[in-house]
Amino acid sequence: MYDPVNPFNRAQFANKTVIANVWDNIWELGVGDRAHRLANAGYQVVLSHGTHLYFDHPNEAHPEERGYYWATRYADAAKVFGYMPNHLYGNVDKTRSGTVINDLEALLGRAQPALEKPENILGMQGQLWSETVRTAEQLEQMIYPRLLPLAERAWHQASWEGAQADSKRRDSDWQQFARVMTQRELPKLSKAGVSYYLPPPGAELKNNILRANVAYPSLSIEYSLDQGQSWLPYPAGSAEAVSVQSNGLAGGKVLLRAKAANGAVSRVTATN
Repeated sequence: MYDPVNPFNRAQFANKTVIANVWDNIWELGVGDRAHRLANAGYQVVLSHGTHLYFDHPNEAHPEERGYYWATRYADAAKVFGYMPNHLYGNVDKTRSGTVINDLEALLGRAQPALEKPENILGMQGQLWSETVRTAEQLEQMIYPRLLPLAERAWHQASWEGAQADSKRRDSDWQQFARVMTQRELPKLSKAGVSYYLPPPGAELKNNILRANVAYPSLSIEYSLDQGQSWLPYPAGSAEAVSVQSNGLAGGKVLLRAKAANGAVSRVTATN
């Protein structure tokens, strides 16, 4: 007989160990509790959640970014870093359409099961299905640097993790991690000949003043006033800005890109 609370009949398998990769945690569909239900039923579980750990989803919510969006519109390195493997429901944030979920149990109309057998959670894993990947460079840029925050969350439980994340401490921790990643780990990948993803800058051009920033600390920013024919360094520091005469812009837009120490650059973006 089907049991809506625990439909996974472990007794049907004679195997001593049965490992399940739990990937389908789209919250609004009511299946986000499968990791707990499987572990409680005696299965060994690998957390493979699509909302945070699928590296075939885009790094950014932009039409030029490679990847699917069946579980989430994007999963950048910061989102991977914020995943909490020991607090499943603390990862609930938004529906696939971007609607904020404030109360999952109210949304689903039923309580979510607690984890009764944590010893059955083996660990966590990042996934990359290769249907949309055409080159080795594309493959590496989907994996790196997201693999680094995945490893961080797999071995270290941060002080901000809990039933609800302490977002202020999490964001501060991410900034420190991203700085170390950019200064130490990305150069190692470059030396090994590995291609990796760089986030494009965010920018605003208002009243002839250009302000820009980038998600990874220690990346430099370059801007172009002539549609990419030449590039200028954007001044370092969040308080800095650049005066731009918009009536003299080629195409009426400023182009921007992030740049790593080895010369690698991000996708080019533009001001409105």
